[in-house]
Amino acid sequence: MRIDELMLRFFREDVGGVLIVDEAGEVLYSDERSKEIVRQSPLWKRACPPPRVGQRGEVWDLPNRSTGKPFMVTTSTFEEDGRLVQLHHFADSSLYMELFRDISDYSRELVAEKERDALTGLYNKGKLLELKRTLFQKQDAIAVFTMDVNNLKQTNDTQGHAAGDRLICKTAESLRNIEARNVLTFRTGGDEFQAVAMHVSAEDTEFLRRKWETGLKELNRKSGGFPCEVACGVAYGERGYDLEALFALADQRMYEDKLEKKRKALKAPASRKPGATE
Repeated sequence: MRIDELMLRFFREDVGGVLIVDEAGEVLYSDERSKEIVRQSPLWKRACPPPRVGQRGEVWDLPNRSTGKPFMVTTSTFEEDGRLVQLHHFADSSLYMELFRDISDYSRELVAEKERDALTGLYNKGKLLELKRTLFQKQDAIAVFTMDVNNLKQTNDTQGHAAGDRLICKTAESLRNIEARNVLTFRTGGDEFQAVAMHVSAEDTEFLRRKWETGLKELNRKSGGFPCEVACGVAYGERGYDLEALFALADQRMYEDKLEKKRKALKAPASRKPGATE
C-alpha cells in the first residue's frame, strides 16, 4: 500500500471516533465508533484529563477491551458560550504504529535514494561532498582513493552502453570488497569512483589498495572477456591533514597511474584489442 493511501485510510476510516462533552462530562456529540469505545470503557471519565482553558492536544490511552490494545486519545478543550467544551479524538494505537512504521520505512527509502547511486548502490557525489564538510574533516588519520575506469568511452562507443555499465558495476563490486565501517565508497561521476578510509595507518592503506587490486583481478578472471581496468591514486594523511590537498594528490596520482597503464598497454603484445566483446 502506498504511504499516501495508508494515511488517507488512517484519517478517514481507521480513526476510533470523535466524542464531544461538556465540562461535567455530559455527551454533546458522539459518532457510532466513539459510542462503542465509551460503552466498553465505563471508567473513561476518570482517565480523561480534566478540562482546562487552553488545553490543546493532550494525549492519553484508553483500554480497548475487544482488542486488548489501547486507543490513543487526543483531548482538547475549548470555551464556547461561556462554558468549556472538551473534544476527544480516538485512534487505534496499533494502526497508528503501523502508520508510523510505514512512514519511517518510506523516509529511509527517500534518504537512500538521495544518497545512493542508482546503478551501483554506492554512495553518490552529493554524499561525498556532505562528508567532506563534516566527517572527513577531523580524523586521526585518513586515506583517499581515487579511481577512474579506463577505456569506458571506447567501450560505450564500440560495444554499447550496456557493456560500459558492466564495467562500472564491476568496478563498484571491487570497491565493495574493501568496504567497512571505516571505509566508505562512492561513485562520483560516469567512470569516477572514490573510497575514503578513516583511522588507518600507512600500512593499512597499502593493504587496502592491494586487497582492492586483488579483488578486481579475481572479478576479471571469473567474468572472462575484456577485462575491467581501473586507474587508482592514493593519498594518506594524519592528524592536521589538509583534506582538499589529499583529494587533489590522490587525483594527480590516479592520472599518473592511468598514463602508466596506457604506456604498458602500448608496449604489450596486441593479444586482445580494446573493444572486443566482454
